Amino acid sequence: MLTLTQFASSAVWTAHPSKVSLVAQHRSVVSLSPLPFKRARADAGTRQLVHSHRRNTTCRSHVVYAGSPKAEGEIRIAFIGAGGINFGSPEGPWNHSSRLQLLPDVTFSAIVDPNNKLAQERIDTLQKGEHGNKWKDTKVFTTYREMLEDPSAKPTAAFIGLPPMHHGALEDPNANIELEMAKAGVNLFVEKPLSVRPAAEVAQLAHELKHIQEQNNIVIAVGYMFRYSAMAQAAKKILKEHNATPLAVIARYACGYSDIKKKDWWDVSLCGGPIVEQATHFVDLMRFFAGEIIEDSVKAVAVGPQQKLSDMPEPPLAEAEVPMERRINRVTAAVWHFSSGAVGSLTHSLVLHTSHYQTELEILADGLHLILIDPYNEPKLKVRYPHSATYEEVPLDDRDVYLIEAEAFINAIKSGNSDEIQSLYEDSALSYQATQWITAASTQNIHEKSDPNA
Repeated sequence: MLTLTQFASSAVWTAHPSKVSLVAQHRSVVSLSPLPFKRARADAGTRQLVHSHRRNTTCRSHVVYAGSPKAEGEIRIAFIGAGGINFGSPEGPWNHSSRLQLLPDVTFSAIVDPNNKLAQERIDTLQKGEHGNKWKDTKVFTTYREMLEDPSAKPTAAFIGLPPMHHGALEDPNANIELEMAKAGVNLFVEKPLSVRPAAEVAQLAHELKHIQEQNNIVIAVGYMFRYSAMAQAAKKILKEHNATPLAVIARYACGYSDIKKKDWWDVSLCGGPIVEQATHFVDLMRFFAGEIIEDSVKAVAVGPQQKLSDMPEPPLAEAEVPMERRINRVTAAVWHFSSGAVGSLTHSLVLHTSHYQTELEILADGLHLILIDPYNEPKLKVRYPHSATYEEVPLDDRDVYLIEAEAFINAIKSGNSDEIQSLYEDSALSYQATQWITAASTQNIHEKSDPNA
């Protein structure tokens, strides 16, 4: 999901003759994010909920489902996965549970994880905390189907924080969790990437889920948190105030790879590759500003995995045990047209040492140049306005984007109105689709060795 999150847990999901089961293998899963967002703390005493007006944005549906009931009373949350994205890790600020427990009317019904011990440890720790009463009835399950069969644990909503190979399928019983839970009437918050499956399959899944959510009056959101950031919202506002249409959106994403130790991340069959798994955030932001990408216009080249990297984690970590044909590209450069007529350009590289990333996104319009700098660490927005030759830095508030997206999701469930949500599933599926297009185009144009001495 990545800003490279620590995945749900160290488990392998396998088929069972009668149900999907989780085969517990307690493999350490490393969180791979840079030092993000000023490490906003979700403390009741230090963090105020931040509200902002989020209307009239590109690439976002506003939906009020016909006859959608308001959720009365408690919003019962289940976590699918007891790992870092749902419960935090030292490497980053992601931690859905810490934000959700700050919100009124929220309680926690279940944690689903094959590692029952880890799940129970999460509950025991949180029961001792300031919001322990919200966890007093939380149960542990090995599979989500077991949870759905227990009336006392069935949730109002579930946060799905799993590795992408374990969800986002249309028919595979090992990974069709979204479809089955939506059919059961559960509101869903899904972490990205949405899947590792073909774009066409995920598009069909999005179509099916949209039908089910309208039928069952549920909300299905995706965690593209950058859309909620002060930087992105301010940039959107400036474009609107100047009646400016982006003509070019240029993104650069340089990853620090030295501390990325998890084998799954280096295996394209398990993570989808760096565009699907990591650069997805920037592809989504580019759509947020400029609209839809034209598939036939996507062109890409890449430096392949035969290019050696000098600061790789020691074997057996990282890609040491991953077959060469499944290793990920070192650099990907892509260009395309948006349906608006604008052009897009993305360069993703896996070349920097340490865990600090260098990321930047530029928007060019008539008279305007907006530069969104370092959204993971110290976000800044610099703007050159019409009839000016200088750049001004736009003041930004220190909002906790994870708290804002959690609040938007809960508010949508309560009201039956998804207007606050920046990333509904059907829209997010288009970002996933675009990352698969870029990956496919780059696969056809890989330069295997850029350094003759490598």
